[in-house]
Amino acid sequence: MRRKIRVTFPKLVQEVLQIDQEYFNLKKETLYNLIIEGLGFQEVTSIGLDIIDEKRSINFNLNEKNSKLFSEMLKKSGISELSEGEFLKRVFLTYANLHPSIRERILYKDIFLRIEEAIRKKKEINIYYKGKLEKIKPISFERNKDIGDYTALRAKIENKEYLFEIKDIEYVT
Repeated sequence: MRRKIRVTFPKLVQEVLQIDQEYFNLKKETLYNLIIEGLGFQEVTSIGLDIIDEKRSINFNLNEKNSKLFSEMLKKSGISELSEGEFLKRVFLTYANLHPSIRERILYKDIFLRIEEAIRKKKEINIYYKGKLEKIKPISFERNKDIGDYTALRAKIENKEYLFEIKDIEYVT
């Protein structure tokens, strides 16, 4: 069963969430659930709790997976005195304080792991990129200043090098 969530945090956090939502072309609820899934069991920071800024609230539904895991996330956070709202506030603050390329790794963890394995093993893979299946040999990940410090994949197709934006890779085989 899906849980309804409300969390309040500084305006700065909402601005980062808005930028990422637009860049990754994700629905708000999808973005929020990916963040909770990616950081819910990680150590969250208190950096930014003291920001004196206009406060903003978001309302959304936890997806079924996060709804089932939420109480475990709260327990494993190690901060037992935190309310659900305070825990979520710290999760979103942690996310907002990360570099854009790290935030992207949280959202697209599976894609990064598959590509990293192919880079290590120096093997070709297929990616579904912008609606087209491409057979590539991945070389490395790069931060691309042209796209706001998000990640690009440098890869070869028939001995020519190309850059692929990670956000546009839908599937890796």
